[in-house]
Amino acid sequence: MLNFSGQTKRRNVNLGSKTSRSKQELLNDAKKEREKRALNKRNENSATKLQQHIRGYLSNKRLIGQLAQCVTPERATQLLVAYPAMLLQFLPESVLLNILGKLVNNGSRTAINLSLTKLIACLGAKTYSEDLFITVWAKYANEFPPKPTFVDAILKMLTEAPYEIPERALKKLVELMGGLGVSQTDMVSLVFGISIDAARNPENIKRFLLYLGSLTSPRNISTEVATPELIENLAYLFVSLDGVKRSVYGHIILRCLKNMDENSMIGKTFYKQLYTKEFVDTILHTHSAIIFEELSYFIGHAPNVDCKNNVLISLVAKPEFMIQAHMTVFGGAGQKQTPKSEGLLLLEVLNIYLSVASDFELVHNKDSYPLELLKETTEYLRNLCFESMWQNNDQSSALPHCYLNTLKKIHLRDSRLHFFPRTETSDYWSVSDTEFVNVNITKYIEDYERFYREHADKLEAEDEDVEDLELFEKKRDLRYDFLSAAEKTFVNSATTRQFKKLNILFRAPFYIPFQQRVDWLYFLIALDHKYLEIDSNSLSAMFSFWSANPMASKQTATISRENLLEDAFEAFNPIGESFKSKLSVAFVNEFGPEAGIDGGGITKEFLTSVSDEGFKTDKHKLFEGNENHEIYPSGNLNSAQSLRYMWFLGKVLGKCLYDHVLIDVTFADFFLKKLLNVNNSNSSFDDLSSLDSTLYSNLVKLLNMTPWDLQSLGLRFEVTDEETLQTVELVPNGSQKAVDKSNTLQYLLATADYKMNRKLRLGTRAFTGGLYTMIPPHWLEMFNSIELQMLISGGGKDIDLADLRKHTEYGEFSDDDQTVQDFWAIMAEFGPEDRLNLVKFVTSVPRAPLQGFGSLNPLFGIRNAGHDVSRLPTASTCVNLLKLPNYQNRELLKNKLLYAINAEARFDLS
Repeated sequence: MLNFSGQTKRRNVNLGSKTSRSKQELLNDAKKEREKRALNKRNENSATKLQQHIRGYLSNKRLIGQLAQCVTPERATQLLVAYPAMLLQFLPESVLLNILGKLVNNGSRTAINLSLTKLIACLGAKTYSEDLFITVWAKYANEFPPKPTFVDAILKMLTEAPYEIPERALKKLVELMGGLGVSQTDMVSLVFGISIDAARNPENIKRFLLYLGSLTSPRNISTEVATPELIENLAYLFVSLDGVKRSVYGHIILRCLKNMDENSMIGKTFYKQLYTKEFVDTILHTHSAIIFEELSYFIGHAPNVDCKNNVLISLVAKPEFMIQAHMTVFGGAGQKQTPKSEGLLLLEVLNIYLSVASDFELVHNKDSYPLELLKETTEYLRNLCFESMWQNNDQSSALPHCYLNTLKKIHLRDSRLHFFPRTETSDYWSVSDTEFVNVNITKYIEDYERFYREHADKLEAEDEDVEDLELFEKKRDLRYDFLSAAEKTFVNSATTRQFKKLNILFRAPFYIPFQQRVDWLYFLIALDHKYLEIDSNSLSAMFSFWSANPMASKQTATISRENLLEDAFEAFNPIGESFKSKLSVAFVNEFGPEAGIDGGGITKEFLTSVSDEGFKTDKHKLFEGNENHEIYPSGNLNSAQSLRYMWFLGKVLGKCLYDHVLIDVTFADFFLKKLLNVNNSNSSFDDLSSLDSTLYSNLVKLLNMTPWDLQSLGLRFEVTDEETLQTVELVPNGSQKAVDKSNTLQYLLATADYKMNRKLRLGTRAFTGGLYTMIPPHWLEMFNSIELQMLISGGGKDIDLADLRKHTEYGEFSDDDQTVQDFWAIMAEFGPEDRLNLVKFVTSVPRAPLQGFGSLNPLFGIRNAGHDVSRLPTASTCVNLLKLPNYQNRELLKNKLLYAINAEARFDLS
């Protein structure tokens, strides 16, 4: 189209923005429409049904109202039989009482009882008066046995009633049930087993049970079909009633536990309250032929460890209980046909006894558990546990953990007290089984060490941000990974035996002779040397300037005598695991550098000197001591530098173990257990004796005190810190929580936890971390705490004089010289204490090396110190050298030796 100007006219056409809808959208719309129509239809149906129900309700209400007018006895019976629930629903209570009052038993007893049962089931719907309940009970006709539907109706009513059922009504109900003989049928278990937790008003159930328990004999309760609810209710009755019935209920509870799962009673309030001394006293007061079996079920079903220990301690305190249990288990003739449950009870009690009995009590006690009985139990356990691990191929039938755990405790005590015989050639604990002894697992130890190294390095690479001790925990668990992997490769009996022996080494190392385990430790150290290429004669050491391996060269340092720990820390702590390598130490004293070439002797002197300053002096206040002068970390290590020193001293101890250097340091037993990672480094109550034996014995006395004695002490869950004199709460709000009979054990455990774990955690973690840097935990765990102390400071209360003489070197002396002959004769005359003092004088450690004097490096030496007989003998402890003037006089030599060794003269460095 042309406009007036002759130009083409532009026309704008709006084509719209709406696009065509997809097929899926159309389908969704159709679906929504169908759902909408279906919803409308359901609403219509619901409204129709609701209207029908309303009309039916109104119709029924009119009908029942009309029928209830002018009721005759016959009509009353007909109404109750025909409409029991509707009578209760639609009629006023007064009209219903009128109908019930006119009931006549005219041959319809069964029908009436059935209708009353239906009516009872509905009584929980709303509140009713006492008169209605009692009228219903009165009209129920006697029949035996009662119908199960009657019992079900009673339980339904009690469970569903939200209101408080009148007291008299409950009492009359119990009387009715007694008259019907419910207690004489299996239904009594259902009645006593009604659930308190499921009830809308639990108080109804509790009151009903109290009336039932006080009036009804519970002896027909079927323990075969016991439920947790039944046991909980019986426990409620026990804690609520008094008198003879308590004992009856107690024994029924114990018998019911026989068929229950061990975890089924966890969370049950009243059942938990049974774990008291009072319950134990009640049970033991009435003799039962199966009391030990019953108590074993009770122990096994303890809701938690505290409850379990409460009962066990109560049993330990019972005179002769353990003796009687022992006789029940083993029999008078020492027979070992042990019922598992009764044997387990004895071991559980013995476990606690070993925790609270002192060494003196263990050896001399005649009332609780004489030593001869302990030996008999030990012999049985020793054989049983070994056979279980060595001969049994069915892991599912393995012994409970308690068996081996108790045996370990006994072994630890015997390591200290030696109540089992020991000789130089035999050890009671070592297995003499020829097949076991001849199985060689050295290859598998080496395989495990290779496996450990590979996976440990991988863990370190993956977990760079993880705390050191957490990493050590992960490394420690590698043993189980290795055992699992190794087990899959074992396809013949020979390797199965090797696997089992390796498993025994991990779980119960005391079955293998101590000396064998020491040899394996040094074998592992030698493997580590090889892995790290720690060899002064290696090619890499000769060209250490170009070596990429820091272990290949000696670690050098100049150490001041005035600042031993500080200088050692600055020189060797930063090098980490390289501290394992050879050291080259030069000492500086007040006069300047000391002469001497470190061929190993100066390194030994360095380690022993740093140990002396760090462990035995108060200069840095890093350690404290118990009354036996056994040391443990200070509880007041607050500075970061103190914790760094502790870490380094852990490395020093590890270096001493790694280099076979013995040091004269004795650690408290509880701390040694922490180093072995027993209980994941947490000490338990029985360890408290090695921290503070006085506190331990006083706390044990609390267990046997009466409630009134405890109350008079006025104890709270709090302690006063010795350093800061501040009050520390042992548990949250501990200052408000009084110590009583129910929580005495908790107080003991909390006190021990604070003293040994909470207070010492920082120092222990630091020291253990340093030690594990040098010695992996699994190396140490081949030993118990007493054996570890022997690794640290040597073993034995005397020395093998023949072994010492055989491995002694002479300088300008010979074995035929008079002074040398006199020396050995005097050593034979000395008592063990003087012999050990002389060894300490020469080597700095008052013990013999664990592998004999042949392993001493350098060997024990005697050098001729000249003819000046006025001089005293001297020693160079760094090279284990005794410098002895050529006295040529036996009596003079003896006097000079005694004076020197008892004066604790310092070393004289040549």
